[in-house]
Amino acid sequence: DGTLMDGTGSVIKALGEESYLYAAMFYLFILLAALTVMNMLIGVLCEVVSAVASTERETLTVAFVKQQLQKVMQEGGLDKDGDGTISRDEFSKILEFPEACRALEEVGVDVLNLV
Repeated sequence: DGTLMDGTGSVIKALGEESYLYAAMFYLFILLAALTVMNMLIGVLCEVVSAVASTERETLTVAFVKQQLQKVMQEGGLDKDGDGTISRDEFSKILEFPEACRALEEVGVDVLNLV
């Protein structure tokens, strides 16, 4: 009894009959055990929230760069075959537009070394 905090009353009563110090130590043990479990659960929750936020941030960044590159391709008329994908030649021409270079630099791509 008392391990899973399901019947601590009888344990406290028995310890209190022996010594009040034992009952106080048992109360302290229950308090510390509850705080430890709660702290562990909060840590797991924070880790999950951090992982989800990182994934969302990466998804938004990829969507932003894709949108910017598609905008440059449409405005510049670079998609010659009209398939919506970028060939090597089309990508080389995209790098001539400052908007595309800025979008790539924002996500950590070194544009100067791509050429």
